[in-house]
Amino acid sequence: MTTKSINDIELKKVHGRTLAVSNGLPLFWNGSGVEFNFKGSSLKMTIEADFERFEPWIDVVVDGVRYQKRPLEKGEHEITIWHSTEIENGMDAPCRNIRIIRDTPAMPGDASTLLLIKDVSFDGSFEEVADKKLKLEFIGDSITSGEGCMGVCKEQDWNSSCFDFITDYANMVSTKLNADCNIISQSGWGLCWSWYGNPNEIIPTYYDKICGLVPNGKLDEYHPFDEWDFNLYVPDVIIINLGTNDAGAFQKENRAAAKSMNFNNVHELDENGLIPEEDVNAISKGVVDFLSHIRSKNENAVLIWVYGMLAQNQDTLEKHMQTILESSVEKYKSMKNDEKVFYMTLPKTEADEFGSRCHPGFKSHVKSADIIINKINEILTR
Repeated sequence: MTTKSINDIELKKVHGRTLAVSNGLPLFWNGSGVEFNFKGSSLKMTIEADFERFEPWIDVVVDGVRYQKRPLEKGEHEITIWHSTEIENGMDAPCRNIRIIRDTPAMPGDASTLLLIKDVSFDGSFEEVADKKLKLEFIGDSITSGEGCMGVCKEQDWNSSCFDFITDYANMVSTKLNADCNIISQSGWGLCWSWYGNPNEIIPTYYDKICGLVPNGKLDEYHPFDEWDFNLYVPDVIIINLGTNDAGAFQKENRAAAKSMNFNNVHELDENGLIPEEDVNAISKGVVDFLSHIRSKNENAVLIWVYGMLAQNQDTLEKHMQTILESSVEKYKSMKNDEKVFYMTLPKTEADEFGSRCHPGFKSHVKSADIIINKINEILTR
């Protein structure tokens, strides 16, 4: 067996926003990871992990099939990624495509969160991993983070195991389109405010950073707060799935939750059950500003704003939010004369389509993924 630092393996492909450091390769976002074309019988990795409450999980995917889904223990451990008997039995080992993927989101609420790939031990050789012809980027919240994609419907505990990248719509879209995938998403966060009305927990603030929403302190040496180099990954299509938590802040139960956390949620529906004008204007401005900023960093990408998988309990609120988002996208298109921007309302999750945590489950993600795939194909073949 030969052992090398992950950074010394030249024939690899890194997924997700990250920056190699002297002692390894940190993975911050769900869907981030490393990919090899490996020809040999044994492949192991030394991975360092840490956490206070939310242990990181990884997937091992071999030739497109998930072979492992596992939580990581604290500390530095060697993990068997692949083992076969071809060479032991005098046969040639085929070249296998192997991906190690972070399954859990960035966990800004855990000050000790860490997933660091350090060394690779192997008995074979690596071959080049080519880029896919299509590159996608997904920006979102818990839906894009895969919350609820693992676990039975009755499971309501908020923990790392409820997340799953493989059965999330972002991975489904990427897989079916044979595309590379980049994800920036965080559960509970929004466009203008979070699920309980916190304006500090919004994705646009951190879009330019490698992973700026993680806690200061332990992770400082891994450079998550550095500016992201947008030349390192140039997406052809960017899917923005934001607005669900902004609408959720108007729900009575979420307002009550904010109060229990001693947070003053100022967002309340008017007497007609509609979002008040002040907040309509804020959301509209948020859409226009964020699309403008995304465009400034991605000159040629198709931008698709989607919404609707996790519908609010009030039909009036849900329809109003859809109208605000769609009209705001159209406002941006008109202001900027940008014809490569689109809006789509996704089908809501039906009663038999929920996963854990009252979030969309597998059936719901399949349904939305198919619609997004059709839309992308339609746009790119025009």
